[in-house]
Amino acid sequence: MKLSKIIVALLIVIALLAWGGTAFFIVETSQSAILARFNRPLEHVYQPGLHFKAPWPIDSVYRFDKRILVFSHRATEFLTQDKKNILVDSFAVWKIDDEHKFLAKVRNRDVAEILLLEMITAAMGEVIGKFDLGNFISTEEDQVRIADINGAVVAACAQTAKRDYGLTIIDVRINRFNFPLQNRSAVIQRMQAERERIATRYRGEGEEEALKIEAATEFETRKIIAEAKKEAEVIIGQGEATAIKIYGEAYAKDPEFYEFMRTLEAYDRIIDSDTTLVLPTDSPLWSLIEKGAP
Repeated sequence: MKLSKIIVALLIVIALLAWGGTAFFIVETSQSAILARFNRPLEHVYQPGLHFKAPWPIDSVYRFDKRILVFSHRATEFLTQDKKNILVDSFAVWKIDDEHKFLAKVRNRDVAEILLLEMITAAMGEVIGKFDLGNFISTEEDQVRIADINGAVVAACAQTAKRDYGLTIIDVRINRFNFPLQNRSAVIQRMQAERERIATRYRGEGEEEALKIEAATEFETRKIIAEAKKEAEVIIGQGEATAIKIYGEAYAKDPEFYEFMRTLEAYDRIIDSDTTLVLPTDSPLWSLIEKGAP
């Protein structure tokens, strides 16, 4: 009988120790926590460390992940402004901003991601409906507006998430996009036709520009040749005038020697090793050959 009392006492002590142990709780470094007393949340938010509370079942601890979280969305089909169906795969970066509001409206991460999916999908559909397909993919870099689309989606749903659910949406990004399988082939063919049209236009513009360059080059070449010929004629004319002047001065100094040199030049032009001359005796050429230089 005495032994049974001791055992009962030990069990009571162990139970009291276990119950007293519920007065301590630890908040991890990646968490924050709030206490609910008889299921009514208290105002204080507990940061990482060891804390005290009223033993169970008076106080309950609710822990929240304070890290920046990433939520990947499933691929969803949207319609662009120019009536093109596209599949958009995106992700959101978010965190818990208000623990009390999160506990009251959301309670856990799974519910939070369902709410985020609904908000972001609605915002994404509204925003994409204001942009053309060319703002997603284009050969012209300034036409691609994906960064603007991401920013517009964040702006469209961030305020609601913070006000209603205590969530902060840090960013929303489009991972990739594709076309629905049933019309992917037709879209690709249209894109190829469009790129071929653009390529043809570029080739036409290139050929036109090449013709302009060739015409300008030919005009410039003819101009340069004409100016060169004109300058050459001027130089030749100046040379001939100088030569005539020199000949005239030489003739004036020694007419007989000048006549002799001119006669030799004439011989050089008309006589070679195979030439046979028939000259009258009164020809100046015959006189030179017969009598020699004066």
